[in-house]
Amino acid sequence: MNKFLLFLLVSYFGFTTILLGQVNSTSYSTRLKNETPNYAEFSNDGKYIAAGVFGAIRIWEANTNLFKDYKTKMKNETPLFVCFSPDCKYIASGVFGAVRVWEINTENFTDYEVKFKNETPNFVCFSPNGEYIATGIYGAVRVWSFKSGEFVDYPTKFKNEAPKYLKFSSDSQFIVAGIYGEVRTWKITN
Repeated sequence: MNKFLLFLLVSYFGFTTILLGQVNSTSYSTRLKNETPNYAEFSNDGKYIAAGVFGAIRIWEANTNLFKDYKTKMKNETPLFVCFSPDCKYIASGVFGAVRVWEINTENFTDYEVKFKNETPNFVCFSPNGEYIATGIYGAVRVWSFKSGEFVDYPTKFKNEAPKYLKFSSDSQFIVAGIYGEVRTWKITN
């Protein structure tokens, strides 16, 4: 009997703690009531929160809940991943046939074309120095010069594999990705 009362007491206070812990949470609405973004990210300066929503990237001001939508190429696509530039002036995501980079608080964007028009990159990353942007494409890791748009493809083992996740080294000199049967690094060439 004492164990049962102890269980009830612990359960009650544990449940109450969970409910009270939610007082400090904030909600940011998506475009559709039944959608769940795959990924959300804070900007490096903490001013913004971004996520892919139906037909756009939505960026909220973190403290006000105000938002702006940055449209994708196709009205019915929901970006899977978003990434802020190191200086927090740009946001990037894979869209149908490209990596799209929007300039925050403007209508300006640039599309960095991928190999196939019907390919949608899942993961995008900026180099820490802000000079490059990269994604996995069929048969390679594609790295663009952020300013010029010129790119270099770093080949994978197989032409039909597309690395899902990749990352620049902290000095922006190398990129790493998991490919079939290994983790591979490439030195970035100018």
